[in-house]
Amino acid sequence: HDLELLRVSGGIDAVLGGHDHLAVAWYDGRQTVLKAGSQGVHVGVLRLTLDRVEDRRGNLRPVWTPDYELRSTEDVKDQPALAAAVEKRRKQLDSSLNIAVGRTTTELDTRRASVRSGENAFGNLVADAMRIAVGADIALTNGGGIRGDTVYPAGSDITGKLVLTELPFGNRTVKLALTGAEVREALEHGVAEVENASGQFPHVSGLRFSFDANRQKAGRVAGIFVGDAPLEPEKTYTLATNDFLAKGGDRYAMFEGAEMRIAARDSSFMAAHVMEFVETVGTVSPAIEGRITRLD
Repeated sequence: HDLELLRVSGGIDAVLGGHDHLAVAWYDGRQTVLKAGSQGVHVGVLRLTLDRVEDRRGNLRPVWTPDYELRSTEDVKDQPALAAAVEKRRKQLDSSLNIAVGRTTTELDTRRASVRSGENAFGNLVADAMRIAVGADIALTNGGGIRGDTVYPAGSDITGKLVLTELPFGNRTVKLALTGAEVREALEHGVAEVENASGQFPHVSGLRFSFDANRQKAGRVAGIFVGDAPLEPEKTYTLATNDFLAKGGDRYAMFEGAEMRIAARDSSFMAAHVMEFVETVGTVSPAIEGRITRLD
C-alpha cells in the first residue's frame, strides 16, 4: 500500500508507514519507506541528509539520502502522570465491561497464527453472531480483525471486555448480496496469502469449503457448500460481513460494488452482535467443525 501511495502520489518523497508487522526500510534512489514493525517494540527514526548538486545545465538542484534506525522501546520508562491516568481509566472500564454475558465450554484461541491460518472456534462464533444478527445466508469476516492474541480456557466467562479486546476496531455488521461466483472469488482471495499469515484470512458461517495452499493462487479453493447444497455460481446469496471489508478493506475488491442490503448506518457494531448472541444463548461451545478444511 505504501509503495502504491508513492507510485500514484507524484510528489511524496518519504512514507513512515504502519499496519504491517515487519520492519521495512526501502529506498530506490528517489523515494523511501520506513516501517518500525508492530506492538511498539521499536520506534523508527528516519534521517534525511540534504545537499545540492549541479545538473548538466549547471543548475543546482536539491538531493537527499536517507539513513534509518530502529530504536528499542524496551528501556522506555512510564511517565507517572500518564500511567496513573491510564490506570484510572482502565479501572473505570473494568467496572463497566468486566461483566459476564455468557460462558464458553470450549477453549478459544485467538493467537495471531491461529486466526490467520485456518478454521478457528472464536472466528466461528463471531461469524455466526454476524450472520444471525442481519439474517444473512452466509457470513465472512477477516482474521485480521481478531486482535486479542490470547488463549481462553474452556469454562471462561465471556465478558464485554473480552469481546471488545478481540474486536477493537468498532466495525459494524453489514449485509451484502453477492453471486455464488463472487463468493468463490472472496474465498479465493481470503486464502491467497495464508502462507504469510495475512489478516484477510476468512472466518465463515453458513458455508464450508476446502483449500490447498500449495496450489496456485485463485485456484486453491474447492468443495464450497452453502448449508448442504453446492455453491451455485449464478445464484444470489446474502452475506454478512463487516463494513471494513465491504468497502474493499484487506483488498476484498469484489465486495465494493455489491448490492448493500443493510448498511453500516442501519446496523450495529460487530462486538455488540457477538455480545447479544452470547447473552441470548448463555453458554456457547464454539468448535472447529469442518467449515474450513486445509488439504496441504
